[in-house]
Amino acid sequence: MVTGTEDETDQIRLADETAIRLEPGRYAVWYHLSAVLEKAGYLQVTPSQNGSPQLVYGVYARTASPMVTAGGTNFLLVQAGEATVFQLNYNSDVANRSGAASVMVWKLAEFG
Repeated sequence: MVTGTEDETDQIRLADETAIRLEPGRYAVWYHLSAVLEKAGYLQVTPSQNGSPQLVYGVYARTASPMVTAGGTNFLLVQAGEATVFQLNYNSDVANRSGAASVMVWKLAEFG
């Protein structure tokens, strides 16, 4: 991953090349991905928070033919009681190419 727009408050930042560090708070996370699967097969993306998979917010796409684009989009809310590492874990049973992915994270205002 790379940073497109840096968070000036430093509440949202890259932990490393594969993870986003979120400081305590509530966040809205949106992600989209697509890839051309070289053979009939599937791709799956599962978000995780501090290593705990969030399967219900995952994306799964299957193709019946080779060289077909598969992908998906999902949205979730993350409650971080402490500093949290957020990741998207990718899995596929076939080789793929021409992949693209976007992740957007917004910190939500605290009320009360």
